[in-house]
Amino acid sequence: MDFSPVVTYVESVLRKEKNVPGCELRIMRGHETLLRHSSGVRDYAGKEPLRPDDIYFMYSCTKPMTCAAAMQLVERGIISLDDPVSKYLPEFQNAFLIKDGMPAAPQNTMTIRHLFTMSAGFNYNRATQPIQDTIAANPHAGTVEIVNALVRSPLEFEPGTKFLYSMCHDVLAAVVEIASGQRFSAYMQENIWDPLGMKDIGFHLPEEKQCRLVALYECDGPGHYQPFSNPREFNLTDCYESGGAGLYATADDYALFADAMACGGKGATGAQILKPETIDLMRTDQLGSYVMDTRFGCAAGPGYGYGLGVRTLIDKSQGQRSSLGEFGWDGAAGSYVMIDPKYDLSIFFAMHVRAWPTLIGCGHAPIRDLTYEVLGI
Repeated sequence: MDFSPVVTYVESVLRKEKNVPGCELRIMRGHETLLRHSSGVRDYAGKEPLRPDDIYFMYSCTKPMTCAAAMQLVERGIISLDDPVSKYLPEFQNAFLIKDGMPAAPQNTMTIRHLFTMSAGFNYNRATQPIQDTIAANPHAGTVEIVNALVRSPLEFEPGTKFLYSMCHDVLAAVVEIASGQRFSAYMQENIWDPLGMKDIGFHLPEEKQCRLVALYECDGPGHYQPFSNPREFNLTDCYESGGAGLYATADDYALFADAMACGGKGATGAQILKPETIDLMRTDQLGSYVMDTRFGCAAGPGYGYGLGVRTLIDKSQGQRSSLGEFGWDGAAGSYVMIDPKYDLSIFFAMHVRAWPTLIGCGHAPIRDLTYEVLGI
């Protein structure tokens, strides 16, 4: 099978025209790797080529994995999508809004479903005074402790009435901790990473793996970038595990997760991490009629709604080649995952440039469409 159109796009457009310093691409179908392509350099000096075991920060590509972990607990009857968040995090009973200049209790109960769908009323401000005070009091504060500080600041809106990109999936990670009785990373290790054979993934990069981390940049204009000074900005302490943006991984490891989700929840190892019907629920649009009236946006291009923690394709009127219900997300440094259960097909792309939309725009979408053209589907 000739994937040269995909490789040509990566090399001529992303690397040469857009000036991406380095990137990796994995395309899998039915547990078979169809394309494994690396291009560019891994160091700030621009001299070392990328290596197969290089590590990237996943940023928001953490979110689909966090949601998969939480959906395992839904499958097992340990949590319910319609449970109040306060059932697991009692401090969330104190959530409030500002109405007419005064604190007021929300009329709607914040539920687990609201966390999945980014409609709980939170924002993405990680530097609120309550969070800063919590970390000052305990520099090793964990996930639950810091998440509890979120509700000491006012909500942006009534839960369930709007979409706002936020720390909802960090809260979801805390719910997984409480409901499972395990630290979030320990739960992920036991229920996703080990079963799928993922060996180079986690929330805090060990010292012995630091040398494998690809140079991280920030785009400061089209085709221009500089070293990024705060690579650990989402893992707020050495014990905090951000379910929204905290993971690091190799491209090969993340591709194993994407492949399992594309193949009905079954990994190449034979491990079943989710049921097919659970994945179908995740990729069913949840926002409904109000999505177009809110700030929902998708860097993968037009036609997408939002399911349980993932974008999901709901409209192919602009010529998208992937299937309705194709789903995934992207990350702040340019990682991108696309999963299509109809064809057991997954794509994972990694790069390391913060503010990457300024650099490549919707640069992932052509990889998606060219892949389908090559496969003739």
